Amino acid sequence: MNERDCLQKIRNLGVRLQELELARPQPGKSYTSLALDFLFKEHQLERPTGAPLEYTLRTLGKALMERHQLKFQRLDATAIVDYFCRFYRVH
Repeated sequence: MNERDCLQKIRNLGVRLQELELARPQPGKSYTSLALDFLFKEHQLERPTGAPLEYTLRTLGKALMERHQLKFQRLDATAIVDYFCRFYRVH
């Protein structure tokens, strides 16, 4: 998946989190940022600032693998985003 599609999925995740009333959008922040902030906060991690999307998502994925003993077939941005989209039932 290219970065644009990945960002769109993360945005959809942010919209879903708002629908579920798990996160509230803040003025000036995008749904994409809302979703990433929520995921890092939810898993008690510090979100890397100024890092590329791929690195940010891999950081999140590695921490999840360690804490929850998850096993990804491949640890890339697509796999991590797909995991959260399935978990929160984003279509």
